[in-house]
Amino acid sequence: MMQTFRAYLEDDTGALTWAAWIDAADHSEAMQKAQDLCGPATPRVEAWSLTDRRPGPTCILDPI
Repeated sequence: MMQTFRAYLEDDTGALTWAAWIDAADHSEAMQKAQDLCGPATPRVEAWSLTDRRPGPTCILDPI
C-alpha cells in the first residue's frame, strides 16, 4: 500500500526552497524519490495522512 509523504528542501537559513508530494511504499523509498528530485542537497521527508494531503500530482515540485 502506498503512503503519502511531503518532501521539503531548506536552504542554509532554513527557508523552504521547494516541496513535493511523494507516494511511496515506505519512508526509505520516499527519501530516495526526494533525493532524486533535489540532487546533492538533503531533503526533509515527512509522512502525511491522505486526509491532510491536498489533491495534486505526485513527484512534482511545488513553488514556494
